[in-house]
Amino acid sequence: MALLQEIAAYLLDHPVILGCIGVFVLLAVVGAWYVLSHHLGNLLTTLLCAAGFASGVLVLYRGYSASMRDLMAVGAFLMLIFPIIYQQGLKVARVAFGDATATAKGHAKRAGI
Repeated sequence: MALLQEIAAYLLDHPVILGCIGVFVLLAVVGAWYVLSHHLGNLLTTLLCAAGFASGVLVLYRGYSASMRDLMAVGAFLMLIFPIIYQQGLKVARVAFGDATATAKGHAKRAGI
């Protein structure tokens, strides 16, 4: 508790440092808002696919350590399918946000995306 009082007294004695900390926090909040509002779909796709790939590695390791071929097959499948899902999710996001080539837009239009 005494440490917090000392820090508060220091910051009140030095308003420039307090203002710099305030500007830093404000910019951090604005940056976080921008990233979450504009790239939330890509962030979720990345996190979910990374978690799926990591679970595939874990299942493969458990299957290998227990000599269970079915677990090794499931782990290998997860390690194969999640990078494919990730790439497809990014392609769909590029088409949706208009960053894709004309060929990709044509394929997406024919696929009904």
